[in-house]
Amino acid sequence: MDWLVDAILDSLKLLPFLFLAYVLIELLETYMSKKVVSKKFYKGKFAPLVGAGFGIVPQCGFSVVATDLYSQKKITVGTLIAIFIATSDEAIPILFGKLNSAKVGYTILILIAVKFIVGVLAGYLVDLAVYGLRKRKAQNFSTEVVVKDEEEKSIEHDHKHEEHEEDHSEEISTHHKGCCGHEIEENKVHPAKQYLLHPLIHTLKIFAYILIINIAFSALIYYIGEDKITDFLTNAKYFAPLVATLIGLIPNCASSVVLTNLMVIGGLNLSACISGLIVNAGIAYTILFKQNKNMKANFAIIGIVSAISIGVGYLLMLFGL
Repeated sequence: MDWLVDAILDSLKLLPFLFLAYVLIELLETYMSKKVVSKKFYKGKFAPLVGAGFGIVPQCGFSVVATDLYSQKKITVGTLIAIFIATSDEAIPILFGKLNSAKVGYTILILIAVKFIVGVLAGYLVDLAVYGLRKRKAQNFSTEVVVKDEEEKSIEHDHKHEEHEEDHSEEISTHHKGCCGHEIEENKVHPAKQYLLHPLIHTLKIFAYILIINIAFSALIYYIGEDKITDFLTNAKYFAPLVATLIGLIPNCASSVVLTNLMVIGGLNLSACISGLIVNAGIAYTILFKQNKNMKANFAIIGIVSAISIGVGYLLMLFGL
């Protein structure tokens, strides 16, 4: 049972690093979650760019905040997609703990750069397409008088909406929860609980995923044989982006853990791993279907992100990643 002992020891080595990483991430997540609800973020032409920038910070709560804001019509669908694509969830902390110093820098740099660039481009293109569709619909089905009336209604609605935001700004900034169920924004919770207990709970949760996955992978290698597994993965590499995308769609922190561990042991190449992490947004998809009642829009969002995920994966494979 040496393989079992090795799997447990490899997992335990990550514990101190993960805890320190999640303490830092809790600080960043709290700060950025307060910024995202400001009008400067979700209003204006730079929203997809800023959203993708915030999204590259490894966390599980920011995509949840963004999803909640989208369901309240406070950010555009392009901004939401930019955030989903840029979000890395648990991948970066795990990579820091598992790869050697030379390889980790290269891998993380490529991962962040691709997800940020793709997120920004996709966000702006989607918003541009939505704007074009709305403009065409207005031209085809509205008279000049109707359009004017709609503009007046829109202005009146925006005015009321801004008043609502001012009246309830405190409410907006204190009701977002991360995957562990705790409040993301800084509030009246004791700092020790906010910045020590929550990171510890998250660390233990992710450690449990890592331990289970490491034991499963070690058992497969021991009982099936590393050569057979390598041959299978090599022969199936052209389906890897598809498989990785399906794994990434799982609305849970475990999906990014699985993808990252598969890449570390050689089960996925970097392009396929990036493909899966592009579509992965933690539990945000669950929140999307819970908060947003427009099911067609929800499925369209997932479809767009999945298509981008698969396309980018195969494109990166052409460049040998």
